[in-house]
Amino acid sequence: MLIMGLLWILYHSIVNVGQQWYSFGWESQLLETGFLAIWLVPVFSLQMFPVNTPTSRLCVVGYRWLLFRIMMGAGLIKIRGDTCWRDLTCMNYHYETQPVPNPLSWFLHHAPEEWHHLETMGNHVIELLLPWLLLIPNRHIAAFAGAAQIVFQLVIIISG
Repeated sequence: MLIMGLLWILYHSIVNVGQQWYSFGWESQLLETGFLAIWLVPVFSLQMFPVNTPTSRLCVVGYRWLLFRIMMGAGLIKIRGDTCWRDLTCMNYHYETQPVPNPLSWFLHHAPEEWHHLETMGNHVIELLLPWLLLIPNRHIAAFAGAAQIVFQLVIIISG
């Protein structure tokens, strides 16, 4: 715990010194993730998985809240921003403008327009509806929502 706290303080100082180069939203999210990680490890043990130290319920709720805010924020900024997200046409153009295309991207770009509408709708479901399930205090429902988020991220990686 002490080492994690020191690492968090060091990274926080780098973010503060970095000023405009470290002023993006993900820096504060990394700081929040790191702060929550401090409470995941025991105080005086260097074991990777120490025995008899259950994860704090507050820490689990903190991580769920963080994931909820990240995903809802991503979904809301899309709805609020470009109209293509509201009329379900953004995925028609996504594969032309994505930053890291791969060989699969060409095939996805040439998929039927209905498929692109379905992709966009799926994005809205994952980013705007499923995060609410993370807040339900039922482990199985939250695990389903978390698994859906992991699958969503894997699809993003696979598609470019």
